[in-house]
Amino acid sequence: MLKRVLTALVGIPIFLGLLYVGGVYLQIVLAVFVVLGIYELSTFFGSDIYWDYLMLAGLSLLYFTYSGVSSSLLFFWFYAQLIYYFIRVIFGNQKPFKQAWHLIAVLYIAGLFSFLWLVRFDFGFHWVLFALLVTWLTDTGAYFTGIYLGKHKLAPSISPNKTIEGALGGLVAATLVGIGYALMLGHSWMHIGLLAVLLSIVGQVGDLVESTMKREQTVKDSGKILPGHGGVLDRFDSLLFVLPVLYLILSIA
Repeated sequence: MLKRVLTALVGIPIFLGLLYVGGVYLQIVLAVFVVLGIYELSTFFGSDIYWDYLMLAGLSLLYFTYSGVSSSLLFFWFYAQLIYYFIRVIFGNQKPFKQAWHLIAVLYIAGLFSFLWLVRFDFGFHWVLFALLVTWLTDTGAYFTGIYLGKHKLAPSISPNKTIEGALGGLVAATLVGIGYALMLGHSWMHIGLLAVLLSIVGQVGDLVESTMKREQTVKDSGKILPGHGGVLDRFDSLLFVLPVLYLILSIA
């Protein structure tokens, strides 16, 4: 717990500062996160890793996000990386479905991390901060509620320590954050409160998704780069699911 707190005390201000400044500094940090995330996910599978495909496809998708390219060019990117993947499989004498985790790795990590940039660039720092607060307070509320009140398992086959009471505690914490945030910014407390509830649910699903992947590969943490927290995927698993939903809602609101 001490390592976890110290890492948060050092890492959170730096991360928030980079988010606030934005620009090339944030782009570099996101590129590092994508590389680390791809590396962490790749360690789940051990051998026969197409590093050239993973890095080229992942970083090129991130670059297109930075550049603000049209949907037609993104469609071309999807087609080109898919063809490149099949060429690698064919000449590597591998099975396409067995190696399909490469495709998932690129879309899951580079694709979802891209929305951190999109929300910051298109809607501003305060909305990224909102997503972070909802995600963090959901985790905190679920953790402490689960410790003191948790009795009924939420998904025992995936994450034995998570409880229904903890999940509800996370929802309550996220709702309070949403209402408080709305009052500070002058938004409708009902609308932002409901948005916080939705994002809290999505974030908890994202957490369960990563837990499922780790359980399938029998690993405890995705990495060790963040003392007390594990790897990049351990720390951002919920946020990766929250940001695309937030971006969609802000785009159509």
